[in-house]
Amino acid sequence: KELAYFTCQSGNLTPEFFSNRDLQIGSRAHDYLQSKYNDKSQKEVYIKTTLSYMSKEILLHGFIDGLLNEDDEIIIEEIKSTTIDLDEITIDYHKEHLAQLKIYAYLYALNNDIDKIHTRLTYISVVDYDTKSFDQIYDVNELEDFVFLLLEEYLNWLYLLEKSEENKIKTIKEIEFPFKQKRAYQNNLMKAVYEAMENNEILYAIAPTGIGKTMATLFPSLKSLKTKEKIFYATAKGSGKNAPLDAIKLLIKNGLKLKTIDITAKNKICNQGCKHCRPEECPFAKSFFDKLKNATYDIFERTDIYDREIILEVANNHKICAFEFSLYLSYFCDLIIADYNYVFDPHAHLIRYFDDDTYKIKVLVDEAHNMITRSKEMYSADLSTIDLRTVRARLTGLKPSVRNDCNKAIEIMEKYRERLAEKVLICDEMQDLDLAVTIKNIISKVEEILSANQKIDKVDDVYEIYHKLLSYSHTSDLYSHTHRYLIKQENDNIYVNLFCLDASEFILTSIQNSIKSIVFFSATMSPIKYYSDLLTKSIGKTLELPSPFDPNNLELIINNKVSTKYRNRASSVDEIIEIIETATSIKKGNYIVFFPSYKYLDMVVGCIELNNCELIVQKNDLNDVKRLEIIEKFKEKSDISKVGFFVMGGVFSEGIDLIGDALSGVIIVGVGLPMICDENNILKEYFDEVYEKGYEYAYMYPGFTKVIQAVGRVIRTETDRGFAILIDERFNYSQYRNLMPPHWNNIKIINSSYVLKKELEEFNNK
Repeated sequence: KELAYFTCQSGNLTPEFFSNRDLQIGSRAHDYLQSKYNDKSQKEVYIKTTLSYMSKEILLHGFIDGLLNEDDEIIIEEIKSTTIDLDEITIDYHKEHLAQLKIYAYLYALNNDIDKIHTRLTYISVVDYDTKSFDQIYDVNELEDFVFLLLEEYLNWLYLLEKSEENKIKTIKEIEFPFKQKRAYQNNLMKAVYEAMENNEILYAIAPTGIGKTMATLFPSLKSLKTKEKIFYATAKGSGKNAPLDAIKLLIKNGLKLKTIDITAKNKICNQGCKHCRPEECPFAKSFFDKLKNATYDIFERTDIYDREIILEVANNHKICAFEFSLYLSYFCDLIIADYNYVFDPHAHLIRYFDDDTYKIKVLVDEAHNMITRSKEMYSADLSTIDLRTVRARLTGLKPSVRNDCNKAIEIMEKYRERLAEKVLICDEMQDLDLAVTIKNIISKVEEILSANQKIDKVDDVYEIYHKLLSYSHTSDLYSHTHRYLIKQENDNIYVNLFCLDASEFILTSIQNSIKSIVFFSATMSPIKYYSDLLTKSIGKTLELPSPFDPNNLELIINNKVSTKYRNRASSVDEIIEIIETATSIKKGNYIVFFPSYKYLDMVVGCIELNNCELIVQKNDLNDVKRLEIIEKFKEKSDISKVGFFVMGGVFSEGIDLIGDALSGVIIVGVGLPMICDENNILKEYFDEVYEKGYEYAYMYPGFTKVIQAVGRVIRTETDRGFAILIDERFNYSQYRNLMPPHWNNIKIINSSYVLKKELEEFNNK
């Protein structure tokens, strides 16, 4: 299959390509067809032959779908499942399918000394199990010429891969640490990471800013890399990829040869700006597979680092989809920098790496404090009656009809309406198995409609809901004791949420089944037990390092006179404004005030007036372009101070470096608690039952992580100086003081604006 697919791939990028990733559907269709074989026929017949070519011994092997015996004639059958109309399929529909069949036929003929052999290429519809077959008889000499032509081309490619692998292993041994001197505690982190990678371990590393986490984790991981091993560097946000890319570019400049790819989100790399790949609308989807091989050769021989710019350039030159091109290229890369989803999300992970044992995977998880929230999202799904009504409306009049199934699903969900009149949220056991079955029926019909390229009004709506249906279906298959079945009503619509409370069992199983070694690292994973409990069920080693910076460079102040609890927020506004005015008046500079919510932020911004200051306010519809514009504003020289009003836990509280004069201080309003709501209270009940720390695990720890991240914006290098003011009475409670990092050892309690001004003036004059 590998030989056939690399050399002969053809066809468009169609909805079928994506839907057929559900291998179980295709497998069931195969099983159905093979169950019809007569007693003399065999299925899944393993075949292998060793050939000699170009001074190499080549083992060709695989499984023949069907070795048929019809009226004592042997027929080699290759089965392919499909969702498209069988009338549209020709023998050249996908050339790689016929090539795979011809290779099997040649091997069988060679092993059994046959001059001519009968072949059958059969397509089976996963919708109704109808079939369409193409029978041909080949001469063994004709097949031999064909197979050796493919081998010649594939061996040329394997030679390039072989050279790349040799260069990787050789230069990894030779490469030296790229800096003359290691930072404080950097060697401790490097040693721990190397041991974890060598010994197939799980490691949690708390490494404060300034240690040089990126190089200290990446370099020893590379040193541990062997043949057939790959490193995934998983990040929480797009901005988190800059550091590993810069690190690998430096190592490559110093002599390392390592194929590296940065996988960019589809909506940020799509050549056409399309939401979905349809060959009739997108020229980059048309004949994608015909052009893929040449594009791969082009980029492979051009560079070792495949970032967004080079992938887009080559993809545009060859007129192919940049996103799918990047996923394919990752197969030939040694270091893959990508979002968490590509490693851990059961719906989005790269199957070739995590669902078979072709590769040994080592994983670095950067900013790992984000993983708990993200992992729960990966194993949750939601669906609403408006989703079902929309897909029903968009597909009205098209075949097969989804109307009855949509109506049935809506009826199942609507039965909760009476109970919801008395409750905001219902938490039930997952009893509606009928809903899951009905959703699967809708998915099958939507796939058939999409594959048939029928004219659909507002097709993007259909694709969006189709993916929600898929997510719901996959999640319902995984539903366990760590899920809750939540139903609520909003704007007359019923919403069903398969809510994952704790994904640690799923994450741990994924690691044990697919990952050789893994390091979770961050400046803020305290208390470490909270993270190890909710990611790997307490399994793994831990390392906690001190900050390399002089603690006197950070002026830490608590104002415990002000209460920012929800009921006291309106009355706290004047006091918060007074603190902001005092702190920003000492000297011209850049400042950030972090709030627990947009509503609280707006309350303060609506009342504040700062002289000689530019106010920069974060909006909840912020996009990447506006985000970068705001960051650049902080880096620009100015005659007046700039004060940013941002939300804790958002895009400005981590992953950005405002070095030197770019940031003079931060003010943190509140302890960062997540919103008190029914969903979080359900989490609290679960964590009470399982870990006996319901409030801490559901509210306190996730909230305080945001506080530490926000304070961490101030000191980014050993020469940075600045202040952090924490506003809330709870910051002086023992349970919060116990969560504070060891280098926060010079905290002062100041509740007077006069004393605050005096203290900051003294700090600035030092």
